[in-house]
Amino acid sequence: MGLDISKDRKTHISDTGDIAQIMQKILWRQNRLHRKKEYFWTIGLNTGNDIEYIELVTIGTGNRNIIKPVEVLSLPVSKKCTKIILCHNHPSGKLEPSEADLEFTEKMKLAATIMEIEVLDHIIITEVNYVTI
Repeated sequence: MGLDISKDRKTHISDTGDIAQIMQKILWRQNRLHRKKEYFWTIGLNTGNDIEYIELVTIGTGNRNIIKPVEVLSLPVSKKCTKIILCHNHPSGKLEPSEADLEFTEKMKLAATIMEIEVLDHIIITEVNYVTI
């Protein structure tokens, strides 16, 4: 099943399940070895909730990513996106957010608010399920 997100074809997001499904497809594209690492993406949306971009911000280790707000917010600022969704995977398969996940989400919401960017959601995905923070 192909995934085509291009400039000529916008993908409309109506709920968290839509983006989680897209991100799981992206995760499945990684070869088996690389799926054992933690990935962090940002998804920029326009005012109509169409995807403007999906950016892989970092690839971490099996259980951790170190990310700074400037890394997360630089692309939405340059593309003038006013809404973003944060997404990362848990290679362990456990969906429960860690304390670091919760703290990072709050930090990103604060930083994004200063830039007048709305963080709509932070999604944690596995290969078969997802949860929101």
